[in-house]
Amino acid sequence: MATELQVPRAVIVLVSKAGQVYPGVFGLPEPWASRRSTPLSQSMSLRVATTGAPLVLRDIREDPELRDRPLALELAAAGYAAMPLTDVQSRPMGVLAVFDDQPRSWTAAELSALRGLATEASLQLQLRSLELAEREAMAAAERADDAARKAVEAASAAVRLAEADADRTRVVARLSQELGPAESVPDVVRAVDRFVRSPLGAVVALLGLAETGCSDVRIWSAVAGLRPSAGPVAGLQLGDEHPLSVAVAERRLVTISSPAEVAPGFTGPVVTPAGAVESAIAVPLVLGQHASTGALLVGWAHRRELDAQVRAVVSDLARHTGVALDRVLLREQRLRLAAAVPPSAPAD
Repeated sequence: MATELQVPRAVIVLVSKAGQVYPGVFGLPEPWASRRSTPLSQSMSLRVATTGAPLVLRDIREDPELRDRPLALELAAAGYAAMPLTDVQSRPMGVLAVFDDQPRSWTAAELSALRGLATEASLQLQLRSLELAEREAMAAAERADDAARKAVEAASAAVRLAEADADRTRVVARLSQELGPAESVPDVVRAVDRFVRSPLGAVVALLGLAETGCSDVRIWSAVAGLRPSAGPVAGLQLGDEHPLSVAVAERRLVTISSPAEVAPGFTGPVVTPAGAVESAIAVPLVLGQHASTGALLVGWAHRRELDAQVRAVVSDLARHTGVALDRVLLREQRLRLAAAVPPSAPAD
């Protein structure tokens, strides 16, 4: 990187509220080469990381904000150019900066090369971030599965527990195990479909997902007697008067005990190939790492009393569904990003 641009020093900076770290450096003297971090009060990159705009200075000593920073003084730096690094949502997260010992009028070709290197560095950092998040999501799935198995063991040992509670625990444990091999959203929907039809007796399961900052809710469906959808079959808006939209937007459980409750403003897939949905429960999904929100709706063709036991079962199903979706969505995002990284991108 530094050789291509012919500069004596370069640094990759990641900025957070806690301070800044240097995951990559070239040409920095001690103690900076080993310390790899500074507080924000000493940051030379905060302006670029905050605004997301490049900063190009012929002579850093002419900038009243940066010229007295410890790194600039100890490097006796003059020429300075910095490009923002972005995360998977195109938000600035850091800076790729190069220094020259002499004042320097940066050429368009040099800045273009620096911009290209910043793009490659962003892709590498994004990929590493997603890999770490995916590992955490997988660990969360393993912890959830382990907790479910322990719950089954506890239920089996507790002979005085009500049979309904034991059945609920076994159902949730089976779902957790079934969701383990899922590698796509349709895989998750298929697993959920099998469990809402038996033992819950539901005829439809709808899975709604909305990207953070987006009002569109994409819907996957599973209807009794039909193959679950391979992709989104419908869409809603977060402001729609639909149990899925309300559960996603307000992060709360929504129950519909009869068609009369939803008739005035109910939008979206009320009537399915399996018939009209008479009763339904929509439960928000918790995704620990992925930047999405969602909800699971379970519906019955007949009126059903949605008592505390039924709500608890569906809430447990939603909890494990959210863990599986978190892992699946992170995996899909990582694979897409890995495919976008150029073969020539520098290894970390």
